[in-house]
Amino acid sequence: MTADPSEYEKSMPAVSAFLKKMERGIDRTRATHAGQPYSAVRQALALALEEEGARPMVPQVVDELARQISEGTDR
Repeated sequence: MTADPSEYEKSMPAVSAFLKKMERGIDRTRATHAGQPYSAVRQALALALEEEGARPMVPQVVDELARQISEGTDR
């Protein structure tokens, strides 16, 4: 089964918009919570992503991002 390239092109604006929302939420959280305890970062990140409209999010992705922000790492 092959994917229709036009379907990919049609979905890219929505994917791009979602990623921008996600990036804004992550950047906001990193700016205000970097180095703080994981639980505080996780809560702030979940709220920031929700406020940006970056939902639904995979919980494991939010967990990993929160861990990285808490530890002050980018990867």
